[in-house]
Amino acid sequence: MPNRSGPSLSEVLHVTANCLVVSMFLFPLAWMGFGAFKSDGDLLSPSPVWLFAPTLDHWRFIFANWAVGQHLLNSIIISVATTVATLALGFPAAYGLSRFPLWRKDAVLFDILSLKMIPPIAAAVPLFLFAKQTGIYNTYLVLILFNTAFQLPFTILVLKSFIDEIPREIDEAATIDGCSPLGAMWRAILPLALPGLICCALFVFIFTWNEFLLANVMVAGNLRPLPPIVGLALTHRGILWGPALALGLVVLLPVLALSFSLSRYMARGLTFGAVKG
Repeated sequence: MPNRSGPSLSEVLHVTANCLVVSMFLFPLAWMGFGAFKSDGDLLSPSPVWLFAPTLDHWRFIFANWAVGQHLLNSIIISVATTVATLALGFPAAYGLSRFPLWRKDAVLFDILSLKMIPPIAAAVPLFLFAKQTGIYNTYLVLILFNTAFQLPFTILVLKSFIDEIPREIDEAATIDGCSPLGAMWRAILPLALPGLICCALFVFIFTWNEFLLANVMVAGNLRPLPPIVGLALTHRGILWGPALALGLVVLLPVLALSFSLSRYMARGLTFGAVKG
């Protein structure tokens, strides 16, 4: 075989294009990261300031005046509870749709998919009235319930596709060993579907963490999660760019850390069942 002296032109162009695409996504994040440590003078300078003396003034401001610590705790509680509730309801539903005969199953799956097509803003007013009349307005419960309802269709459909790829012989073997259908689901199918569960959990957590509309309408005051707090940067004096960038990093870093820590499960989850035979 002939020896290759170096990468071909197509390989160089491919790598260059990938680097450019990655740079387009990373540049705003880097700009936000640097801006969170710039002084107001450097941030509002007509020309970009690349060399600057870092300052923590914006961080002190958001923790002292916007109670970011409390709102961060709210986001963690709501996102974790929503993720647990969504998986606890979605996995059995997905298992039932995958394994058991159901009349007009395709229609049922389409109905579940159509629920995901409903924009939250279209349901905001009736959900607000429902929360007020049932007494759950301005509580953690209202956001956990409504976010779970909006994330369930996605979770059921994705988990069903994972369970479809697990051979039915495993269920039959568990049944022979004395397991009921529920026991087979928990003892045999659940461990095999773990990559899909982690993948879904990460997506549900991110979607709930970033949710703005319901968080802004259904709760108020100290119970609000982080995303609606960004609106405090809009004042009668103008936009507080420094605190807004610092708060953006607070919102971004937990999700980024969670994504990196679960990246190997994400890769397995996204490729599970991609190759058959």
